[in-house]
Amino acid sequence: MPDSDPVELMVRQWAARRPDVDAAPMALFGRLSRADARVNAMIAATLRPHGLNRGEFDVLATLYRGGEDLSPGELAASLLLSPGATTNRVDRLEAAGLLCRAPDPSDGRGVRVRLTGGGKALLERALADHVAGLERLTAGLADTEREHLSALLAKLLARLEE
Repeated sequence: MPDSDPVELMVRQWAARRPDVDAAPMALFGRLSRADARVNAMIAATLRPHGLNRGEFDVLATLYRGGEDLSPGELAASLLLSPGATTNRVDRLEAAGLLCRAPDPSDGRGVRVRLTGGGKALLERALADHVAGLERLTAGLADTEREHLSALLAKLLARLEE
């Protein structure tokens, strides 16, 4: 670890002050928190030129990868958001002409949310930049290291979501 690693410094300080306390969990989650903050900042900077924030990108991406036609409930479930938060995002994106609501042919009272041509084109441009940015963030890791890290994080997340 580099001498400038603030998490490593914290671990050494805990070891000096309280050798009976294992700071390894604090180090792990400290690094995850610091990585998350940097990833979120990079994603925001990548999406900003496209006129999107992360939440809006997530709606467009969910519609794109999910078949471009979802009910508001399906969209909210896929985004892990409340219906109200989903409605707010859909309203903003609809006002911008990036998606539309259309009557649900199988339910006269329901609607389906769909990407417009402009929404699809914007998502495709933003997606290319988004993936390139994520690739840059992990450029220092070998493919096997990325796979291992991803598998370990999936295992941790499964445990946290139990």
